[in-house]
Amino acid sequence: MYGREENGMEMLKRFYTEEDGMGTVELVMIIAALMCIALLFRDQIFLFAKGIMGTVFDQGIIDAPDAGG
Repeated sequence: MYGREENGMEMLKRFYTEEDGMGTVELVMIIAALMCIALLFRDQIFLFAKGIMGTVFDQGIIDAPDAGG
């Protein structure tokens, strides 16, 4: 492959120091960790989002405009 025979230790060392594709692996690991956290806390996240949506879209907070300011 590199013009000479490699023993197992040299191949292992080269494999360990190669960084091809490491960005992809790190990104996949981060996404997997975030998905695990979201699954663990899905009920709390859902209740939090529901409360925010209820506050933002609550029609009861819209009052008739005051003439006096």
